[in-house]
Amino acid sequence: MIPFTSDSCDGGYFRIASLNPNMGEWSVSVKILNCWSVSRGTGRELNMILGDEHFTQIQAVVRDELIDNYLSRLIIDEWVSIKKFDVSRVNSILRPVPHRFKIVFRSDTLVQSINMCSSRTYFNLTEFVSILSGIVNPNICVDVVGKIVNVRELVFVPSVEHSQGGYFELYFGLRDTECIHLECRLTGDLAVEFYDLWKQRSRNTVICIIKFVKLELSQEHRWRCTNVTGSTRIMLNPDLSITDEMLCWNPENDQVPIITRKENAME
Repeated sequence: MIPFTSDSCDGGYFRIASLNPNMGEWSVSVKILNCWSVSRGTGRELNMILGDEHFTQIQAVVRDELIDNYLSRLIIDEWVSIKKFDVSRVNSILRPVPHRFKIVFRSDTLVQSINMCSSRTYFNLTEFVSILSGIVNPNICVDVVGKIVNVRELVFVPSVEHSQGGYFELYFGLRDTECIHLECRLTGDLAVEFYDLWKQRSRNTVICIIKFVKLELSQEHRWRCTNVTGSTRIMLNPDLSITDEMLCWNPENDQVPIITRKENAME
Protein backbone atom coordinates (compact mmCIF):
# COMPACT_ATOMS: atom_id res chain seq x y z
CA MET A 1 0.00 0.00 0.00
CA ILE A 2 1.26 3.48 -0.91
CA PRO A 3 1.95 5.58 2.20
CA PHE A 4 0.05 8.86 2.32
CA THR A 5 1.79 12.09 3.22
CA SER A 6 0.79 15.72 3.12
CA ASP A 7 2.01 15.72 -0.48
CA SER A 8 -0.52 13.04 -1.48
CA CYS A 9 -3.53 15.32 -1.03
CA ASP A 10 -4.21 18.93 -2.07
CA GLY A 11 -7.23 20.80 -0.69
CA GLY A 12 -9.09 17.59 0.05
CA TYR A 13 -8.28 16.06 -3.34
CA PHE A 14 -5.79 13.27 -3.87
CA ARG A 15 -3.06 13.51 -6.46
CA ILE A 16 -3.50 11.15 -9.39
CA ALA A 17 -0.01 9.78 -8.74
CA SER A 18 -1.19 8.43 -5.36
CA LEU A 19 -4.22 6.50 -6.67
CA ASN A 20 -4.11 2.74 -6.13
CA PRO A 21 -6.57 -0.14 -5.52
CA ASN A 22 -5.80 -0.41 -1.81
CA MET A 23 -8.15 2.34 -0.67
CA GLY A 24 -11.87 2.75 -1.37
CA GLU A 25 -12.76 6.41 -0.87
CA TRP A 26 -11.00 8.67 -3.35
CA SER A 27 -11.61 12.22 -4.55
CA VAL A 28 -9.76 14.01 -7.35
CA SER A 29 -9.83 17.38 -9.08
CA VAL A 30 -9.09 16.81 -12.77
CA LYS A 31 -9.30 18.21 -16.27
CA ILE A 32 -10.95 16.00 -18.90
CA LEU A 33 -8.33 15.73 -21.63
CA ASN A 34 -10.09 13.24 -23.88
CA CYS A 35 -13.29 11.23 -24.01
CA TRP A 36 -14.36 8.47 -26.40
CA SER A 37 -16.69 5.50 -26.63
CA VAL A 38 -15.56 1.90 -27.18
CA SER A 39 -17.77 -1.05 -28.19
CA ARG A 40 -17.65 -3.97 -25.75
CA GLY A 41 -19.60 -6.96 -27.06
CA THR A 42 -23.24 -5.89 -27.26
CA GLY A 43 -22.64 -2.77 -25.16
CA ARG A 44 -20.20 0.11 -24.97
CA GLU A 45 -17.76 1.69 -22.59
CA LEU A 46 -16.89 5.36 -22.11
CA ASN A 47 -13.17 6.02 -21.77
CA MET A 48 -11.48 9.23 -20.64
CA ILE A 49 -8.03 10.63 -20.01
CA LEU A 50 -7.90 12.86 -16.93
CA GLY A 51 -5.10 15.15 -15.74
CA ASP A 52 -4.51 16.91 -12.43
CA GLU A 53 -2.63 20.08 -11.52
CA HIS A 54 0.63 18.16 -11.32
CA PHE A 55 0.47 17.09 -14.99
CA THR A 56 -0.14 13.45 -14.04
CA GLN A 57 -2.65 11.65 -16.25
CA ILE A 58 -4.84 8.59 -15.74
CA GLN A 59 -7.40 6.62 -17.70
CA ALA A 60 -11.01 6.53 -16.48
CA VAL A 61 -13.82 4.16 -17.48
CA VAL A 62 -17.61 4.39 -17.29
CA ARG A 63 -19.48 1.13 -17.87
CA ASP A 64 -22.35 0.90 -20.37
CA GLU A 65 -25.19 0.98 -17.84
CA LEU A 66 -23.82 4.15 -16.19
CA ILE A 67 -22.93 6.23 -19.27
CA ASP A 68 -26.26 8.05 -19.54
CA ASN A 69 -25.96 9.13 -15.89
CA TYR A 70 -22.68 10.97 -16.46
CA LEU A 71 -22.27 11.81 -20.15
CA SER A 72 -23.67 15.36 -19.96
CA ARG A 73 -21.18 16.26 -17.20
CA LEU A 74 -18.10 14.85 -18.88
CA ILE A 75 -16.96 17.56 -21.29
CA ILE A 76 -13.49 17.68 -22.85
CA ASP A 77 -11.28 20.52 -21.50
CA GLU A 78 -13.55 21.09 -18.49
CA TRP A 79 -12.43 20.71 -14.85
CA VAL A 80 -14.47 18.46 -12.57
CA SER A 81 -14.25 16.92 -9.14
CA ILE A 82 -14.84 13.16 -8.99
CA LYS A 83 -15.59 11.38 -5.72
CA LYS A 84 -16.42 7.80 -4.73
CA PHE A 85 -14.89 5.62 -7.42
CA ASP A 86 -12.86 2.45 -7.67
CA VAL A 87 -9.26 2.13 -8.82
CA SER A 88 -8.16 -0.96 -10.72
CA ARG A 89 -5.17 -2.11 -12.73
CA VAL A 90 -5.04 -1.46 -16.49
CA ASN A 91 -5.04 -4.96 -17.98
CA SER A 92 -4.63 -4.11 -21.67
CA ILE A 93 -1.16 -4.34 -23.21
CA LEU A 94 -1.43 -0.85 -24.73
CA ARG A 95 -1.93 1.95 -22.21
CA PRO A 96 -2.97 5.47 -23.27
CA VAL A 97 -0.92 6.98 -20.40
CA PRO A 98 1.90 5.61 -18.19
CA HIS A 99 -0.26 5.23 -15.05
CA ARG A 100 -0.64 1.52 -14.14
CA PHE A 101 -4.14 2.03 -12.74
CA LYS A 102 -7.43 3.46 -13.97
CA ILE A 103 -10.46 5.11 -12.39
CA VAL A 104 -13.66 3.06 -12.61
CA PHE A 105 -16.98 4.82 -12.06
CA ARG A 106 -19.56 3.32 -9.71
CA SER A 107 -23.28 3.93 -9.48
CA ASP A 108 -22.64 6.28 -6.53
CA THR A 109 -19.75 8.18 -8.14
CA LEU A 110 -20.17 11.96 -7.81
CA VAL A 111 -19.12 14.35 -10.61
CA GLN A 112 -19.29 18.10 -10.18
CA SER A 113 -18.04 20.94 -12.39
CA ILE A 114 -15.47 23.19 -10.71
CA ASN A 115 -13.95 26.55 -11.60
CA MET A 116 -10.25 26.35 -12.39
CA CYS A 117 -8.32 29.25 -13.89
CA SER A 118 -5.59 27.11 -15.37
CA SER A 119 -4.04 27.35 -18.83
CA ARG A 120 -1.86 24.28 -18.31
CA THR A 121 -1.31 22.08 -21.35
CA TYR A 122 -0.95 18.33 -20.93
CA PHE A 123 1.54 16.98 -23.44
CA ASN A 124 3.79 13.97 -23.17
CA LEU A 125 5.93 15.14 -26.10
CA THR A 126 8.48 12.53 -27.10
CA GLU A 127 11.67 13.25 -29.04
CA PHE A 128 11.78 11.73 -32.52
CA VAL A 129 15.34 10.50 -31.99
CA SER A 130 14.16 8.48 -28.99
CA ILE A 131 11.29 6.96 -30.97
CA LEU A 132 13.43 6.01 -33.96
CA SER A 133 16.15 4.58 -31.72
CA GLY A 134 13.61 2.19 -30.17
CA ILE A 135 14.13 3.26 -26.56
CA VAL A 136 10.52 4.40 -26.08
CA ASN A 137 8.09 1.85 -24.65
CA PRO A 138 5.70 1.00 -27.54
CA ASN A 139 3.05 -0.18 -25.06
CA ILE A 140 2.41 3.37 -23.82
CA CYS A 141 0.92 6.04 -26.07
CA VAL A 142 2.87 9.26 -26.60
CA ASP A 143 2.37 12.77 -27.99
CA VAL A 144 4.40 14.08 -30.93
CA VAL A 145 4.80 17.51 -32.54
CA GLY A 146 6.42 18.60 -35.78
CA LYS A 147 6.07 20.32 -39.12
CA ILE A 148 3.90 18.41 -41.60
CA VAL A 149 5.85 17.18 -44.63
CA ASN A 150 5.41 14.68 -47.46
CA VAL A 151 1.65 14.22 -47.25
CA ARG A 152 0.54 11.41 -49.55
CA GLU A 153 -2.89 10.93 -51.08
CA LEU A 154 -5.73 9.68 -48.94
CA VAL A 155 -6.58 6.16 -50.09
CA PHE A 156 -9.34 3.67 -49.38
CA VAL A 157 -8.01 0.22 -48.49
CA PRO A 158 -10.47 -2.63 -49.23
CA SER A 159 -10.85 -5.11 -46.37
CA VAL A 160 -13.45 -7.82 -45.76
CA GLU A 161 -12.79 -7.47 -42.00
CA HIS A 162 -14.39 -4.00 -41.92
CA SER A 163 -18.15 -3.48 -41.93
CA GLN A 164 -17.87 -0.78 -44.62
CA GLY A 165 -15.75 -2.94 -46.89
CA GLY A 166 -12.51 -1.19 -46.02
CA TYR A 167 -10.94 1.82 -44.36
CA PHE A 168 -9.21 5.10 -45.25
CA GLU A 169 -5.46 5.32 -44.81
CA LEU A 170 -3.04 8.25 -44.97
CA TYR A 171 0.73 8.54 -44.69
CA PHE A 172 2.67 11.72 -43.98
CA GLY A 173 5.73 12.87 -42.12
CA LEU A 174 6.54 15.16 -39.23
CA ARG A 175 9.86 17.02 -38.99
CA ASP A 176 11.20 18.27 -35.69
CA THR A 177 13.66 21.10 -34.97
CA GLU A 178 16.58 18.67 -35.31
CA CYS A 179 15.55 17.94 -38.93
CA ILE A 180 14.58 14.40 -37.92
CA HIS A 181 11.63 12.95 -39.81
CA LEU A 182 9.02 10.67 -38.25
CA GLU A 183 6.58 8.75 -40.44
CA CYS A 184 2.93 8.84 -39.40
CA ARG A 185 0.08 6.58 -40.46
CA LEU A 186 -3.54 7.48 -39.82
CA THR A 187 -6.53 5.25 -40.52
CA GLY A 188 -10.31 5.55 -40.48
CA ASP A 189 -12.22 8.75 -39.79
CA LEU A 190 -9.15 10.43 -38.29
CA ALA A 191 -7.28 10.05 -41.58
CA VAL A 192 -10.11 11.83 -43.39
CA GLU A 193 -10.33 14.54 -40.73
CA PHE A 194 -6.58 15.19 -40.84
CA TYR A 195 -6.48 15.28 -44.66
CA ASP A 196 -9.36 17.76 -44.88
CA LEU A 197 -7.85 20.06 -42.24
CA TRP A 198 -4.41 19.91 -43.85
CA LYS A 199 -5.79 20.69 -47.33
CA GLN A 200 -7.30 23.90 -45.95
CA ARG A 201 -3.88 25.00 -44.70
CA SER A 202 -1.48 23.31 -47.14
CA ARG A 203 -0.33 26.58 -48.74
CA ASN A 204 1.28 27.55 -45.45
CA THR A 205 3.56 25.89 -42.92
CA VAL A 206 1.48 23.58 -40.73
CA ILE A 207 2.55 22.44 -37.27
CA CYS A 208 0.81 19.33 -35.99
CA ILE A 209 0.45 17.93 -32.49
CA ILE A 210 -0.83 14.36 -32.28
CA LYS A 211 -1.88 13.17 -28.83
CA PHE A 212 -2.21 9.60 -27.62
CA VAL A 213 -0.58 7.85 -30.60
CA LYS A 214 0.92 4.40 -30.45
CA LEU A 215 4.23 3.32 -31.92
CA GLU A 216 4.57 0.51 -34.44
CA LEU A 217 7.25 -0.94 -36.69
CA SER A 218 6.81 -0.44 -40.43
CA GLN A 219 7.60 -3.15 -42.99
CA GLU A 220 11.01 -1.49 -43.28
CA HIS A 221 11.51 -2.10 -39.52
CA ARG A 222 11.46 1.59 -38.75
CA TRP A 223 9.42 3.01 -35.88
CA ARG A 224 6.47 5.22 -36.81
CA CYS A 225 3.36 6.50 -35.06
CA THR A 226 -0.22 5.52 -35.78
CA ASN A 227 -3.60 6.33 -34.30
CA VAL A 228 -5.59 4.38 -31.76
CA THR A 229 -9.26 4.34 -32.75
CA GLY A 230 -11.19 6.82 -30.62
CA SER A 231 -8.43 8.06 -28.35
CA THR A 232 -5.94 9.78 -30.70
CA ARG A 233 -6.41 13.54 -31.17
CA ILE A 234 -4.87 15.84 -33.76
CA MET A 235 -4.22 19.58 -33.49
CA LEU A 236 -3.11 21.66 -36.50
CA ASN A 237 -1.45 25.01 -35.78
CA PRO A 238 -2.94 25.19 -32.26
CA ASP A 239 -2.69 28.53 -30.46
CA LEU A 240 0.24 27.47 -28.29
CA SER A 241 3.76 28.76 -27.68
CA ILE A 242 5.29 25.59 -29.10
CA THR A 243 3.50 26.26 -32.40
CA ASP A 244 4.91 29.80 -32.57
CA GLU A 245 8.40 28.51 -31.84
CA MET A 246 8.26 25.93 -34.62
CA LEU A 247 6.74 28.36 -37.12
CA CYS A 248 9.61 30.77 -36.49
CA TRP A 249 12.19 28.02 -36.92
CA ASN A 250 13.78 27.91 -40.39
CA PRO A 251 16.14 24.96 -40.95
CA GLU A 252 19.06 25.40 -43.33
CA ASN A 253 18.57 21.97 -44.86
CA ASP A 254 16.33 18.92 -44.86
CA GLN A 255 18.95 16.25 -44.28
CA VAL A 256 17.64 13.30 -42.34
CA PRO A 257 20.07 11.91 -39.72
CA ILE A 258 20.68 8.18 -39.78
CA ILE A 259 19.21 6.58 -36.65
CA THR A 260 20.37 3.20 -35.41
CA ARG A 261 17.35 1.21 -34.18
CA LYS A 262 17.62 -0.83 -31.00
CA GLU A 263 15.77 -4.13 -31.21
CA ASN A 264 14.37 -4.15 -27.69
CA ALA A 265 12.22 -1.30 -26.40
CA MET A 266 11.81 -0.52 -22.73
CA GLU A 267 9.33 -2.66 -20.83
